[in-house]
Amino acid sequence: MNVCHITAVHPPKDARIFYRMCRGLAARQIEVVLIAPGAFDREPYLRRSDWNVRMAPASRPLRAVLALRAALAENADIYHFHDPELIPMGLVLKTLRPASAVVYDVHEDYPSMMRDKHWLPRWSRPAAASGMALANGLAGRWLDGIVVADQGVAGDFASIAPLKTFVHFNFPDLELFKPLDGSPSAPVADLVYLGGLSERAGIFVLLDALQILGQSGIRPSVRLAGYADGDEGMAALTRALLRRNLENQVQLHGRLAHSDVPLWLRSGRIGLVLLQAVPKFLKNIPSKMFEYWACGLPVLASDLPPARRFLVEGENGYFFSPGSAPQLADRIAYMLSDAARCRSMGRAGQRAVEAQWNNQSQIAGLIHFYKSLAPRGLRKALASAAPLPSRDDP
Repeated sequence: MNVCHITAVHPPKDARIFYRMCRGLAARQIEVVLIAPGAFDREPYLRRSDWNVRMAPASRPLRAVLALRAALAENADIYHFHDPELIPMGLVLKTLRPASAVVYDVHEDYPSMMRDKHWLPRWSRPAAASGMALANGLAGRWLDGIVVADQGVAGDFASIAPLKTFVHFNFPDLELFKPLDGSPSAPVADLVYLGGLSERAGIFVLLDALQILGQSGIRPSVRLAGYADGDEGMAALTRALLRRNLENQVQLHGRLAHSDVPLWLRSGRIGLVLLQAVPKFLKNIPSKMFEYWACGLPVLASDLPPARRFLVEGENGYFFSPGSAPQLADRIAYMLSDAARCRSMGRAGQRAVEAQWNNQSQIAGLIHFYKSLAPRGLRKALASAAPLPSRDDP
């Protein structure tokens, strides 16, 4: 079996596409080619397309055209694309390559995201959300398979493609997040956060909580890494820090390369998941939660349905009510007051990641899903191969 992964938007070494899927498949000796806007070094069973260097400087609309040309240059059994804007490309590819299986990977709840896009005029967001839902429907009906990152989004395809939808969770790669040799270095921050630096992501609730804690003499050190809503969003965050006199207490970092995430997270004592109760976050599981646990950190998370399936209060972390700065402040103070308890909860989360909530547990299921979609002749050839173990649902 050979597989072609395609993205026109994500970087070549995207966490889900490159580290979780492409490398995971290559580790099982499956030939993988990645079409993406940028180059990367060849690895065993994993290579880039010759078209990648042409895609990198191109505009986003042109990248979609180049991605189709690059895909047609490959003779793949499975074409697996990762951007909603590539749905037209996927439909054309299915027409031109009817013997191959074409799979659409729905990373997030895109219709809900359209309602929160800061760069879209407010009046256009409902129409954009409806258009995105329509595009998802077309993909579900006409393409061979749908891959999603959580069961909330899988539910959107339950009436369209119930028998050809597969959930591949965004769990950490054990090779990348393996424990450090020797004694770990002492944390340099009390709280670490990785993700969006926006109101809907809960950053301003955190700043309010830090202000409350400061009034009682508690000033935890904080490291934030991620992305704001453009220049305006970063300016609003900077003003909020200055207004609350937190500029010397909170360190701001930009986006991190995925390979740098483990070392950066290990610089903290507690990992924060601050997502607010907006429609998207009521479906999507926060992947950062598992990355914190993989690094041995306890998790303090907003109490939303996707997280409840994994976080057990007092066992691997604690919840706070989304939007409640006083409760968040109370939880932070409580966790910082008991370092031994925090270390114990962090170790419990780490054990769960090593045993079950890891990407290695997902790859066998993805390969089995591919086999179910593969052309009939390839399925016959694969039937004689050793069967892969089925993946237990976490």
